[in-house]
Amino acid sequence: MSKFAKKISVLFVSVFLFSCSKNSSFVLEIPEAAAAPMVVTSAKGQPGRREFSFTAGQKNEIKNFMEKSEAALKIRLNCENLRNKNAPDESRFEFGFLSGDGTPASVVSGFFSDFQGKPLDIIFCFGKDASIPAGFFVKSGEQYAVQAVEIVPAAVGFDYSGGVPLFAFAPNGGTIVPRPSQVDFSGASLVFKSVTTYNSIMPELELKYSERVKVSFGGEQLTVRKSPENRIVIPLSALKSPFSQANLLENDIAVSTMMIRPSSPDLLSFFKDSRFVAKPIKTDPGLIIKWRMSNWRGNDYELFEWDRFPGILIFDTADYSIQDDFFRRLAYFVEKAGYRGRLLSDQELDGKHGYNAHDYKADDLARFFEKAREENFGLNAKEELLKQILLRNGVIKTDSDGKFSAGEGAVISICRKSEEYLRRQFIAHEGWHGIFFTDSEFRNAVASIYYTLDPRTKAYLVRYFQVTPSLNYDTKDEYLMKNEFMAYMLQQPVAQTGPYFVKMASREHSQQLAKNEADYIIQTDAEGFTSAATLLDEYVSQRWNLNGGRVWLIN
Repeated sequence: MSKFAKKISVLFVSVFLFSCSKNSSFVLEIPEAAAAPMVVTSAKGQPGRREFSFTAGQKNEIKNFMEKSEAALKIRLNCENLRNKNAPDESRFEFGFLSGDGTPASVVSGFFSDFQGKPLDIIFCFGKDASIPAGFFVKSGEQYAVQAVEIVPAAVGFDYSGGVPLFAFAPNGGTIVPRPSQVDFSGASLVFKSVTTYNSIMPELELKYSERVKVSFGGEQLTVRKSPENRIVIPLSALKSPFSQANLLENDIAVSTMMIRPSSPDLLSFFKDSRFVAKPIKTDPGLIIKWRMSNWRGNDYELFEWDRFPGILIFDTADYSIQDDFFRRLAYFVEKAGYRGRLLSDQELDGKHGYNAHDYKADDLARFFEKAREENFGLNAKEELLKQILLRNGVIKTDSDGKFSAGEGAVISICRKSEEYLRRQFIAHEGWHGIFFTDSEFRNAVASIYYTLDPRTKAYLVRYFQVTPSLNYDTKDEYLMKNEFMAYMLQQPVAQTGPYFVKMASREHSQQLAKNEADYIIQTDAEGFTSAATLLDEYVSQRWNLNGGRVWLIN
């Protein structure tokens, strides 16, 4: 919720908050700033219906709220004692807006008998293109109390995680179903942006759950694994048909919250006079793999932040050329044997290959930009943009003299031109690097397993990193070796680790340039690598519910 939304929500609590006895009608007292009191009346000829009319001042405040955020009316209802407990269907109630011109309006309906004398909260959204209603009404044959009213940011779904159950509806209304296994989100397009671009941002879906769940949106099915936080947020930009009926297909009783809410307006932050995004979308890496480019905020790249590991930025670039512009010079400066620590000119880089995916820790990023500052080296436009993104998000920082130093976090990158199976492997491989860069406990665990490798298995790993043309790692760097060892062990499921290295050892360049070491791997079926991968997999599974080949919770 934005600062503005929080402020206005509190204001309307003070304006609209009231309680009443079951039978009374009353005039709501409001602060001097308001033009007139909100009048509550009983509708003639409609027993049990009360109408609540907004004043001109309140309508103006609602208008101001809606200019900043999608908005909704929230009320708390309670019916402590049912008059006819043997006929619970008679406890039906309706809640809706007053149109002002007498036209029929959509309603939210439910049954007080479902709540056994306990209160419930209801959110009813204003339409994004609709006029402000004259007020709202509540109707029931039972004796009920409207205990609170406020204006809040829009929401659609349900939430049982608080003390009072909450049900939220789009402007087309609906029926309250306790502990629902499906939610109709089709009306959410009447409230929220239905596409993400440089000037609009789709909402997000909050899930709170205690066990692994499966949920479908239209024809798309998501598996959401259990997280230590028991909560995950899914940006709807990632889904094909988010504004459709959602069905909880597995462990629906484990879901306490399933709610669409507005995304942060900060996600539409761009650098001055450009459409280059500055703030990342926090998300699970599993959603990035198939994220639609049509829902990118820019054209050249989309910027994400790993939701579970703050500070790890993920760049997804439109093509390899753009990725090279961002990261190729960095690759040679940080990792390539014979070039490390040196800034290559554009002419020297011409024809050279970086990587198809990248990873860099904050310290190396700061050294790169500090070296360029010291040498007054002319960086390209994308490298200058990268510097601004890193500064804006705290991955690097500057002191009073303009010197660059490490902040918190890391950067990884993949590309849309990679095939889907490679994107999965790359984001797993690079994702493990991101965790390695930012978690000292993980680095210690990796080191302890690295040193248990038998000498001949380790010898092949070193030679493989040396002779593979696309890698050319500096194998004298122990930090780099442990980091790459870990990523190659965990970039695929454990069962695939042995076959992967046997295949690598059988390739022509391994047989020509590292035959003795490669033959040992083939003869032992890469048992040393499989054992190391098993130990690492057990560690990451227990700590984060992740596994080899999978750094995501959402499929």
